[in-house]
Amino acid sequence: MFRFGRTATAAIALLAMAAPVAAQENNPFLPWRPPETVNDFGGTGLIQTPVARAAPDGQAYAGFTYVWPYSRYFITVQGLPWLEATLRYTSVANRYYGPEDFSGLQSYKDRGIDVKVRLVEGDATWPNVAVGMRDIAGTGLFGSEYIVADQSFGDFDLSLGMGWGNMGTQNKFSNPLGLISKKFKTRPTGFTEGGGALSTDFFRGPVSLFGGVAWQTPLEGLRLKLEYDPNDYQSEPLDNDLKQSIPINIGFDYKPWDWLQVGAALERGNRAMLRFATTTNFHKAKGPGKIDAPPPPLMPTAPAATPSAAPAAVPDAPRSASAPADDVRTGLGRQAALDGLALQHFARMAGEIHITVAGTPARDSVAVSYDLARRAAELAPDFTGRIQVTRVEYNLPWMVTSFEADSLRRDAGLRVTSPAPVPALYAAPTATGKAPDETVRKELAAQLQKQGFFLSAVDYKAPKVTLFLGNGRYRQVPKAIGRAARTAAAVLPPEYQEIEIIFVDNGIEMLSATMFRVDLERALSPHGGSIEEAWMRTRIERPTAKAEEASHPEDVEYPGVGWNIRPALRQTLGRPESFILYQAWVRLNGTLVLAPGLNVAGGLGIDVSNNFDKMRIPSDSLLPRVRSDIKEYLQQGTTAMTYLQADYTREIGTDTYARVYGGYLEEMFGGVGSEVLYKPFGKEWAIGLDVAWAKQRDYDQWFKFRPYDVVTGHLTAYYHYEPLGVDASVKVGRYLAGDEGGTLELSRTFDSGITVGAFATFTNVSAKQFGEGRFDKGIYFVIPLDNLYVKSTRGSLGWLWRPLTRDGGQTLSSRRPLIGQVNTADGAALRRNWNLLMD
Repeated sequence: MFRFGRTATAAIALLAMAAPVAAQENNPFLPWRPPETVNDFGGTGLIQTPVARAAPDGQAYAGFTYVWPYSRYFITVQGLPWLEATLRYTSVANRYYGPEDFSGLQSYKDRGIDVKVRLVEGDATWPNVAVGMRDIAGTGLFGSEYIVADQSFGDFDLSLGMGWGNMGTQNKFSNPLGLISKKFKTRPTGFTEGGGALSTDFFRGPVSLFGGVAWQTPLEGLRLKLEYDPNDYQSEPLDNDLKQSIPINIGFDYKPWDWLQVGAALERGNRAMLRFATTTNFHKAKGPGKIDAPPPPLMPTAPAATPSAAPAAVPDAPRSASAPADDVRTGLGRQAALDGLALQHFARMAGEIHITVAGTPARDSVAVSYDLARRAAELAPDFTGRIQVTRVEYNLPWMVTSFEADSLRRDAGLRVTSPAPVPALYAAPTATGKAPDETVRKELAAQLQKQGFFLSAVDYKAPKVTLFLGNGRYRQVPKAIGRAARTAAAVLPPEYQEIEIIFVDNGIEMLSATMFRVDLERALSPHGGSIEEAWMRTRIERPTAKAEEASHPEDVEYPGVGWNIRPALRQTLGRPESFILYQAWVRLNGTLVLAPGLNVAGGLGIDVSNNFDKMRIPSDSLLPRVRSDIKEYLQQGTTAMTYLQADYTREIGTDTYARVYGGYLEEMFGGVGSEVLYKPFGKEWAIGLDVAWAKQRDYDQWFKFRPYDVVTGHLTAYYHYEPLGVDASVKVGRYLAGDEGGTLELSRTFDSGITVGAFATFTNVSAKQFGEGRFDKGIYFVIPLDNLYVKSTRGSLGWLWRPLTRDGGQTLSSRRPLIGQVNTADGAALRRNWNLLMD
């Protein structure tokens, strides 16, 4: 058997080493990247077994697999180019969760987390190589480790690997790692009671080989799969051994659409498998097109050495011969820009002129198309055919109109005379040295408000104007910069050639962005400029001007009031009483702004429907019950005051911010506290300190308190690694139960704005004191509402998964932490989204 083990180990190495030979210049097999599909456990793979290749960065899957007696529900994310993670619940149909009088007929549920790390990225000359672990942070029922390699040969993809644990029971042989240490030769049996511990038994015990092949059929999206299963199903958890007729699984995967995968197979030689999985890419999932109000049309002006005045009217251009194509294209681009549109395409063929523009005009679309066609007829007086104007929105034709050139000339009374040079489109602007009159200032405030901005002050010092704005709509700051600058350029006299935007959040000037009017005009023109050029010339700085020192502060009335009402859902998964416990309710939130930086906010949750009455397990915690009394809070607080908090925020020094807060801070605690944050402008790191006195709220979550109180606080270090968009934080301090320790949190924000993160907390509480789960941990997703709505918004939707709610390592929640308030000045996000400057 040991000889067979050596042979098997060598076979895996052979696959890795043979590929270069197969990839010589005369190799008839062409490189091919097969589509990534998931296996029964939710990771990229064949049927039961994994493969080494990774899905595209940011790819995510959510799906369901059934093969008796297992039903598996999973979420998988390619969190990094080389890291895949899976969260999975498994239902075991022939085992009950608990006694029938308690859990009813609910089947046993197991939760698990898998990870796979790609060690080598393959190509035509080298295979992919990966190492992975299944069920590493749960009960370990299906605990397995593996190393696998794969390579493509034409339409075939071959994989070969070695598995331990649950994947190491079929024709098993001695562990090659036993040559390093004898402890690798044996693997502890059973599973972790209560779950939650990170196993230390990785890569121990006997091993088995596995492998398979996938064939991409001529039918697009259809792949056939064949694999050798390393599990003999005679050591299944819960004493649930299963019959296996043959160790071969055969099946197929089909992708009818890019977002859906369907699979079926015959497994164990006697059981049918069915799988559904939806997929998307978190980098590309940008959401629906937006129907935001377009910025007012920007009238082109001439850049001058002196400040500009209003542009002169554009006279008709009489001529008897057509202007060169570039002149026609330029003229049409300018005409489109007058209505906030961009010229995408211009073509003149034998008897037709085709014009394509993109955007949403500020006036009637038919009138806009008519003026574009009329301008084309004017610029090409010798043309006598049809002029077609197509307006595109969200990459789709929105309106197509056609005109006869001769009819346009008769209707417009265009003259056809001798050729004349193209007249200048601009009059040289002159400086007035005065602020715009009140009508213009009011129009500026009104137009900015339509764009979702709150104008608090304006400083007019021609040729520069400085706007102090609150951004209430746009999640991406470059998009907000572009919208605000375009609006100001469209409304203000052209003598204001330099436009500075200072974003004010909660009374604090956070970011200064300065653009030049000429760059806006060039970027919006089909010739002579680009978004890249405009962004390169945009100055991003720490604000030096203050709103209270501006020449024209706006008359801001306090208090300001804002509110919203929306449906909401909260749930808990995997409890013995019922797998899903939920509440559908309506959230009513309101904010009262009393002064810059000072506000009071509150929220009510109104019950619509819930099944929390099924919860029966009380807390058995040995620690102060700061979170584990969740049953009482959910059952008695179905309609409740979720929070009522006052806070005051200000900048106390360069790059240093502070806030004080107090009230009913969250559903379980109230109190008072303070926070200080130091974040150097433009840097990728920050450090903060928060301290609070907290008192436990009553179960009904209205105004009463329970006797327990505690002083809690943390010192937190933040760091952002821009190449991968990864955020890391480490906090150390005292938690709500009085325990002391630290929390490590890692998250990644993808190009779409979706964030995926995980955290783990370790304190001086022993595993026995902590109870089931051993330590606090969780996974969370944050989805910008901007990706779901047809209008821009800065809000987000979050989902947190904790395997258990225990009392150790619990932190106090409060609204508007400082690290979230300073994200307007996040340099990484600015660089990531600069291409939205002219969106």
